Amino acid sequence: MEKWSIQKLFQSQFDGAASTLNVPLYQFKAAQAISGCRTETMGSHAQYCANGHLCGVFYNSCRHRGCPQCQYAAKERWLAEWSARLLNVQHHHWIFTVPHELLMLWRYNREWFQNQMYLAVSNTIKQLSRTKAHLGAQPGYLLALHTWGRNLSEHPHIHCLITHGGLDDSGKWKSPKRAVMFPVKVMRRLFRGKFLSGVKQALADGMLVFPPEQQARQLTNLSNKLGRIDWQVYACAPYAHGLGVAKYLARYMRGGAINNSQIVAVKNNVLTFKYKSHQTKKTERQQVSLPKFSRMVLRHLPLKGKPTIRYYGVYHPTEVAKLNLARAQFKQPVFMGIQLPTWQDILNKLGTTLSCPECGSQERIAAAPVKR
Repeated sequence: MEKWSIQKLFQSQFDGAASTLNVPLYQFKAAQAISGCRTETMGSHAQYCANGHLCGVFYNSCRHRGCPQCQYAAKERWLAEWSARLLNVQHHHWIFTVPHELLMLWRYNREWFQNQMYLAVSNTIKQLSRTKAHLGAQPGYLLALHTWGRNLSEHPHIHCLITHGGLDDSGKWKSPKRAVMFPVKVMRRLFRGKFLSGVKQALADGMLVFPPEQQARQLTNLSNKLGRIDWQVYACAPYAHGLGVAKYLARYMRGGAINNSQIVAVKNNVLTFKYKSHQTKKTERQQVSLPKFSRMVLRHLPLKGKPTIRYYGVYHPTEVAKLNLARAQFKQPVFMGIQLPTWQDILNKLGTTLSCPECGSQERIAAAPVKR
């Protein structure tokens, strides 16, 4: 059976067929990049060993964040840095989801919508963290945006990894009074209120684009309706350390919403892919046409120049002094950055060793790009 990949899918769908797929320019450019990844389209470079012997000429990677072929090293480097940064303290994993009635607003205002999600979640945590009845200190937390369900449905939500406690004004680590840190019902109401407040302000400022079937009055009515129901804010069981959640986030921070191993078969222009269902806890299969599957994958690619993970509190990159103040209280060494793993280190971790065919040296140096 012929083996398919996201790259091969895009190569078949975007060869002069961009107009038929009707996708935004940034998605079309992403598909072009992924289609050309590690092919002659991207050009090539030579690699030499430390002793100057030519080890080979290789095609360049596209380096697009949504490419499932060339982003493994980037994920490993992020995980290596955050494995070293994380405080040796219990962490919580929260998931914030907006109602699916707002998906039309999401489709037409994606940049504004995802920024509003980050604001609503971060301001909710800041407000509760400052309140002495809950914590009265500054925790460290990071927020990661995911836009998909496991079956590639549109499901924008925020994952939050947050320390159990934080630094108070005197610089001492303070633990919360509750095992779950913050009450779930209060988190739900604050997140809902802050998000809908942002919607109303954006309406007043004329910042939103409306879908054909929805106008300002209808969105206002929908916001009022959604303000009276519970939103999905889920508190996972606490983790003894944040590394488990960090590994989960690293898996999805780059490389797209689906990996090549999930593509089961392609026949008669219909693709079958598999996923593990949240509802049944079983592996399910779904069949869609090739053009539809391409659109499903592309709509979950990150917006150009917009980070999908943001950092706050003592985990913010500018707050290293506060981070080290907290680390000292947990008897952790000062964090001053780490030597990120090279692609050779990553290959060694995977059990793959590259050696020079002439002298056996395992150290390689990439030379200037080879002209096409």
